[in-house]
Amino acid sequence: MKDLLHCTCGDAWKDNAYVALRVVTGLAFFYHGYDKVFVKGVENVIPFFNSVGIPFANITTYLVAYGELIGGAALMVGFLSHWVSKMNIVIMLGAIGFVHFGAVGGWFNGYGAEKGYEYPLLLLVVNVYIMTLGSGNMSVDAYLKKK
Repeated sequence: MKDLLHCTCGDAWKDNAYVALRVVTGLAFFYHGYDKVFVKGVENVIPFFNSVGIPFANITTYLVAYGELIGGAALMVGFLSHWVSKMNIVIMLGAIGFVHFGAVGGWFNGYGAEKGYEYPLLLLVVNVYIMTLGSGNMSVDAYLKKK
């Protein structure tokens, strides 16, 4: 029974699992930044930021768009993950507070700006986890630290 309750099989895969979590989280942020910068165009996103009441939308839109794009790439390779996660936490707090929180149907109501906030809440919590652990053993930060 003791072996059933305490499985050590995860020990061998711990670093790989953390890399997967960090890369997929970074990819999510990178994708949203890419969409804002290269698909929609930052100038075309500013009216949306204004419409939901985000302060200083002309500046904030650029900070969020490029923060997601560059920060997402940095998170994927494990570069300054602690600091990138702090920025992502602020972005997700803004997304929840200004865009998703008042969704009809509550916290779980599908995906999209007019929907619930379960997805941004998940990204927020994952970034809290990444912030506490840093980039991990398989990262650019770990490589640079060894040099």
